[in-house]
Formats: sequence, structure tokens, C-alpha cells
Amino acid sequence: MHKTSFCYIVVHERIYRSGMALSLNAENNKAACERLGRLQKNLDARATAKSRNFWQKYLKGRATFRGVPMNGIRETVHAWWRDEGLHNLSIAAQKQIALRLFEEEHTEDKLAGVLAFSEILLPHLSKKDLPAFERLFASTHISDWNLCDWFCIKVLGKMVEQSPDSFSLAKTISAWRTSRPLWQRRASCVAFVNHAKHGDKVVPGLPDILIKNCEALVRDSERFAQTGAGWVLRELSLHDKPRVIQFAKNHAKLLSREGIKRIVEKMPADDKKRLLDFHDKRGDGAKKDDQHNQESK
Repeated sequence: MHKTSFCYIVVHERIYRSGMALSLNAENNKAACERLGRLQKNLDARATAKSRNFWQKYLKGRATFRGVPMNGIRETVHAWWRDEGLHNLSIAAQKQIALRLFEEEHTEDKLAGVLAFSEILLPHLSKKDLPAFERLFASTHISDWNLCDWFCIKVLGKMVEQSPDSFSLAKTISAWRTSRPLWQRRASCVAFVNHAKHGDKVVPGLPDILIKNCEALVRDSERFAQTGAGWVLRELSLHDKPRVIQFAKNHAKLLSREGIKRIVEKMPADDKKRLLDFHDKRGDGAKKDDQHNQESK
């Protein structure tokens, strides 16, 4: 059985962890370990060496994989939640279980946590849960672009969609643009990639919010901050292309070549060429992009 911080002993005490307070009655360490072990065993049963090797190589060894495709993770975590009777626990206890999955070594275990929040607990998520999610970044339980982006799209983005006060929630997530962890900064943009093309439809004032977020990220020297901004600006260009073009010109000296290429991906060919040529004339972008690519190897 894998050694894991998921296993714990709590007897009639209150836990204040990851920003959530919950009361657990006689949580048995052995039972908790065995419960997790059954999930991991079922995940391993769906793993293949081919899938594991692909993802290990694709993430350049920065994450550990069992080798289970997303559909397999989804089916496994839903069956585990049902068979273990986790839905009978309090919502707070279920959230705590989902959070602890992020503490595991393998990406599939962490993605099980993502799917638990996105497909089981989503109706119960709100702005009050954001401090718990901030801890995931601060503690490096989310520490690569793959997991970060899944979490942003499947959890944060869907929270924004269902929120009765989407503006307030979006503003709080957007404040992450100045956070210390790189992946939390990236999340301030990537959380909105599915909403940007709709302008104000999902979140009032979202274009203004995104421009402010991107202004912070393009000043960031990290490659995945730049591509996070580029990604959401690409989608925003489908709503307001002139504004995105002007942003790209105003920040040409800050944008990496990779960042500007991400921005123009969905633009017409003539706009794309003009912006890329404009960026190249600034001279700084290509050098910055080379540096980013070296750091990513």
C-alpha cells in the first residue's frame, strides 16, 4: 500500500486544514488507508505502460503517472465514491476527502480529486472554498501545467458558471494573478478560458477583469504565465478582437514569441501575420521565448 498523508487519526476533534473546518467522529486510520488503497488498486488495474510512458515523457518527468486515461479515472472515482458510501458523509467531510487526493504522488490520484469536486461536489462549492484551493497551490499539490489546467477548467471555471455572484467569485480568483505560486498565477487566467469568448455573458465585466489579469501575467518571466495569458486572450479575441490586438501591440516587448503565437491562433491570417511581424520588430520576444523554452527542458 502506498504511504500517504491521506491516512490520519482523528477522534472527536475539529480539523482546520486547507481553509475548511470539519468535525469527524472517530475517523479510523486503518480504514482510511484501506479506502484509499482500494481506489489506487482500481486505478492501477486500468493503467497501461504505454499511457504511463507517454504522459511521463509529455510532462518531461515533472509529474508521476500510473498510466490511466481520463475516462478510466472518471469511472473509477465515481464507482469508488458510490461503493465506499462517501455520499453518506457530510459535505464538509467529502470535500476533505477530495482535497486529500491532491496530496498523493500520482497525477491520476490528483485528477480523481479534480473530478470529485467537478462532478460530485460542484453544487456545494462556493467562494468560501477558495482558501482551501489556494492551499493546494501553496503546498505544491498542484505543481504542473497539466493538473493546473484540468483544475481550472473542470473546477474553477464551472464554479464561476454556477455562482449566483459570478462577478465576486471571478474577482477573487483574479486576485491570484499576483500570488507567489506560478500555477496559482496561471489559474487567474486559465480559469476563464471557456468564458472569455462570451464577453460579459457569464461574468459581468469579464473582459476588463481578464485584461487586468493578463497585464500582470505578461510582466511575468515564467513561460507558463505567458502562455496562460496568451490562451485566455486567444479566446477573448473571439469576443473583442480589436481590444486584444491593441493589448498585444501595447505589450509587444513583454510578450514572448510563444505568448503572441498563442494569442493569434484563432485570428484571420492577415491579422495573425501583422501581429507576428509587429512583435518580431520589437526584438525582445524571440529572446525571451528562447529563454523560456530552455527553462522548460
